[in-house]
Amino acid sequence: MPALPTLDPRKFSAIAHRDHDHCNPMAAAKIERILDLVTLDGASLALDLGCGRAELALRIIERFGSTVLAVDHSPFMLDAARERAQWTGAVAKLQLDDTDIRAFRADPETFQLTVMLGAGGIDGGIAGICRTLSQWTKPNGYVLVGEGYWKRKPSAEYLALLGCDAGRYADHRGNVQAGVDAGLIPLHAAVASDDEWDEYEWKYSRAIERYVAEQPDDADGPAMLERVRRWRDGYLRWGRDTLGFGVYLYYRGRGRAR
Repeated sequence: MPALPTLDPRKFSAIAHRDHDHCNPMAAAKIERILDLVTLDGASLALDLGCGRAELALRIIERFGSTVLAVDHSPFMLDAARERAQWTGAVAKLQLDDTDIRAFRADPETFQLTVMLGAGGIDGGIAGICRTLSQWTKPNGYVLVGEGYWKRKPSAEYLALLGCDAGRYADHRGNVQAGVDAGLIPLHAAVASDDEWDEYEWKYSRAIERYVAEQPDDADGPAMLERVRRWRDGYLRWGRDTLGFGVYLYYRGRGRAR
């Protein structure tokens, strides 16, 4: 299968997600349910890696009054996050950091809550994410991870479209176990339904189609259409039945992070 057209991934993602609140297929109500299980207050500091348009960070600020360090390396996403923070009056509590996740570092046991929902950049998949975030999380704090998982064995064609091998994801149970192996206690897990995936993927596709129609002079338009149409076809052929997405809440006890 030929490679997908080369584009600035930050520009493409910002446009494709411009109608989403959370840049993942999980329904907002499920994320709110998970936040119900977290104890934070106005003195708490949270970390959101790959914050996108900062919807989750802003919800944390609104619900708990906590300060959130929100990290992303997309100027498009960060501009949207600043605008949203101004709308909601959360500017004083939202600290935006323009840093590649691969380069981000934090002192041990800094945050009461560490979050990474579906953003790439930490080696080792969900196992690497859990190990890294647990080290930055205070004892009696929380780790919240969103990651894909295989519903069934992926086809070679779908792996070629994704540009990865079958080891990229575990199954749902394996995702839960990754936190356990990092010394964390699993508190809750939720997975996106087929309807939630459809809502996410069709909204993603429509945003690109509409943008190109609205901006016919953008030189990236043809490549954007080719990319999103191949992605949409791959979702319908293989992805909808093969790739799931889960959100996993863990608790870090007082023991030393692994």
